[in-house]
Amino acid sequence: MSQGIPVGDVLNEAFQFGLKRWGTVLRLGWLPVVLSLLLAGGYFALILDFDVLAQANESQSFPGFSEMFKMPAPAVIGLGVALYVLVGMVYCGVMASIFRLVALGEESPGFFHVRLDGPAWRVFWASIISGLISTAIWCVAFFIALIITGNTVGAYFSDMGAFLSGVVTAVETGSDDFAAAQAAGLIDYWRTFVYAFAIAFIPLLYVGVRLQPFVAGSAAENRLILLGSFNLTAGRFWSVLFAMFLMGVVIILISTVYELFSSVIEVLMGLGGGSGSLAVIAGLMGLIYVAVTVFYYAVIYGAQLAFSAIIYRRLKTGE
Repeated sequence: MSQGIPVGDVLNEAFQFGLKRWGTVLRLGWLPVVLSLLLAGGYFALILDFDVLAQANESQSFPGFSEMFKMPAPAVIGLGVALYVLVGMVYCGVMASIFRLVALGEESPGFFHVRLDGPAWRVFWASIISGLISTAIWCVAFFIALIITGNTVGAYFSDMGAFLSGVVTAVETGSDDFAAAQAAGLIDYWRTFVYAFAIAFIPLLYVGVRLQPFVAGSAAENRLILLGSFNLTAGRFWSVLFAMFLMGVVIILISTVYELFSSVIEVLMGLGGGSGSLAVIAGLMGLIYVAVTVFYYAVIYGAQLAFSAIIYRRLKTGE
């Protein structure tokens, strides 16, 4: 049986990277974030009719699909897919740089950093492949759940659509009895999802562990290492799973502390509704909140990406 990875060392290195190299994460990520926001803003400016939305807001009504958009649905969807690919590629460039830094020690100099080279494309396609594998598992589990519950795909989604329409009608008309009757039928729909989740859980967990080094390793090597990822994790399943579990627990704990901090800061910011010293304190709290939020996301994002690259490097080289 192959030797597992040192779980404690992996987690320690991941969070040490996040804490010590958070500035690097910001340097690599700030321009892609700005470009993504500009692309998203341009997309919505192209497709949405803001005059119609403003009128609907004044009349408190919801416009139809054809009224909301300046162009037909195929164009809206096509532009949306193009936006997804562009934004995905920009972020995959950031991921590739961090993966290669952690796995290979390769620094990416420069304050303006947008990467669209081979490693970025491999990260993009590796992420797509991982998503498709997970989606395929979910689809198989869902079809099995439909068989168990005696449903068909068409009937299931048709009934779900009728349920949602009924709830909307009940909300608009104030018919609590109708909403309650429809809500009772929701149990049948959720039963299918519960069965699907139960069926898919083990396969998704297994594939998630075996593909843990896939994306980072594809950035570090000059190829997609789909089968190589399975080879790297052979005999190391439980140690990789334990590392992933502890990583998730630590992330949850840190996120909980951050949320508590955010709640306290928001309360203090709310005290500055007037003027004078309270307004100054509220302004300072706002600046502190922004600074801590940026630091928090840089550390968490860096640690999570470093974790995958560390798993890959240790499985590949033992170091």
